[in-house]
Amino acid sequence: MKSLIVVRGSEIKLYLPVPEIRKDGTIWMNGMPLLGIDDPEAKKKAIVAVKTRQFSDIPSEFFTKIGHNQNGLWVGTKEEWQSQPAKQLHDKAEAEKEIERRKVVSIYLSSRGWGDFSPCEWRGDITQPDSEILAECRQALSTGHDVDRPNQTDEELLSLITIARDKWAGFPARIAALKKADAEDTKRKIDSGYCFSCESWCHGDCGHFSSDPSVRLRRELSTARAESDYGINEG
Repeated sequence: MKSLIVVRGSEIKLYLPVPEIRKDGTIWMNGMPLLGIDDPEAKKKAIVAVKTRQFSDIPSEFFTKIGHNQNGLWVGTKEEWQSQPAKQLHDKAEAEKEIERRKVVSIYLSSRGWGDFSPCEWRGDITQPDSEILAECRQALSTGHDVDRPNQTDEELLSLITIARDKWAGFPARIAALKKADAEDTKRKIDSGYCFSCESWCHGDCGHFSSDPSVRLRRELSTARAESDYGINEG
């Protein structure tokens, strides 16, 4: 059985790597049923039934099957999820969250007294008006503990705000440029016969020639797994 995704509304709630589908179509994991219950009282009763393994005491509408369920859950494979209308809502919501996350930046305002290495900073939405950010910066300076430079001018603080906003505005373009440069460098290496296995132009002398850039990543993952399995990183 393929791994399954459990969705409520447009939000992914669970990933089920190796689910068990019983004859009645219900989904189980490690001997426990996959349930969908919103009502607090019904949930309490179901928890008792699960703990005592009296699964017959749980109403059938709370059990979950493949597809849309009356308990509000949808279950299917990753491929099936791609074609669900809710997937578009999910992607849109995630994109909006990412936009909001990217708006949050920090502005270094001042160092603190001797022995305190934590700076006085403003952290917030850089798309706010300058006046709002300025007021919040002033509050951080005036209420912060042992701030070295609490009496900065409006011009000084506005300059810090402008620099932070310019850096924030240019960040996507810088990332895109770095990705483009990296892709071009990788293509040049492939075209010139670079070996990603030994990370040199060995012309096959290493005996493990590969023009696949992902070889290094797979090797690093393999090494990490080995170190984890054998406890090399412990203690």
